[in-house]
Amino acid sequence: MMKKTLATLAVCALLFTACHNSDKKATSQADSSKREAIDQPEEVQQISEIITRFVRAYISQDNEKLNALIHPEYGMAIIYRPGVADTFALIDSFDFKKPVPDYYAYPSLQNDQVLAFEKLPSFDCGTDKWDKTGFFCDTTANSQTQLLQTIVKHEEEFESSKYDESQKKRTADLENGSYRVILAQPEESLIFHVKQFGNAWYVTLLDRAYGGCDA
Repeated sequence: MMKKTLATLAVCALLFTACHNSDKKATSQADSSKREAIDQPEEVQQISEIITRFVRAYISQDNEKLNALIHPEYGMAIIYRPGVADTFALIDSFDFKKPVPDYYAYPSLQNDQVLAFEKLPSFDCGTDKWDKTGFFCDTTANSQTQLLQTIVKHEEEFESSKYDESQKKRTADLENGSYRVILAQPEESLIFHVKQFGNAWYVTLLDRAYGGCDA
């Protein structure tokens, strides 16, 4: 009787350990999908370089230099607001003479701000101003956005077949795990995302909707 009891307890212990390890593995896998915070000097240097290169290319309106920062397979997403709601376009290359949308030219831009890694500014439609101005990137692990996926879900409520699975995957690949950058200025501002693919960094999203409240 005692031997049977001990055997039963041993089996239960093994099952508990297996389930516990399985839960830990599942948790680890779930955590691995989260964006990592950037805090190592080498990582900070890499993200700083892609951010400053993009801003310089945008200011000089240099198509060649800017397109060198766009992923050759995934391209770039551009969010804009044609009316009340935001939408987006997926592009393979960038052309300053062919803006997206075509009625909203890419404006001239200046920047004398130093890039700071801190909480991003917010735009207040009541005052039509930023709560702080400057050049910012939030590299913490908890500031991810789901802008493209939100737009897809909203638009598919009215047109269920608007996006195919490859387009949905592309939008997820462009935004998930990316870092948002805001050059907030009193006049023209610049908002974009950067993301690392393998060992290389790319600009994956340009947000032309946020920072303005015109419908």
